[in-house]
Amino acid sequence: MCAKQSHLKRKLKDIINSEPDTIKAAVATEALDYHDIRDFFNDLLHHGCQSGMVGSLIYYSDTHAFFDKHYREIEELRYEYGQQLGVPLQPNGDLKNWYAWFAFEETARAIANELEIQY
Repeated sequence: MCAKQSHLKRKLKDIINSEPDTIKAAVATEALDYHDIRDFFNDLLHHGCQSGMVGSLIYYSDTHAFFDKHYREIEELRYEYGQQLGVPLQPNGDLKNWYAWFAFEETARAIANELEIQY
């Protein structure tokens, strides 16, 4: 395993330990299950959760439970993103599913930026 991969694994484990039960911890956990952490972020941020690559967010029952568990965090992300765009988000389809994927992907983007992972 290369030094960069080991460094990324340590950082992700730190996120899980310091911020348990958060969306960041959920993203970090999924990333650690991937063979190459950089590939995880690259694949996710190019193809999204809709690709099925996030095993814990495939079924509506899973995305709805994720939404319910992380509702406050998702609302904060929704508000912040809407403020940045200057217009409210316009979700399509099942709202809980859409917002669960949105929150997971945006949190992954923030982690990738924080860890300086190019995608």
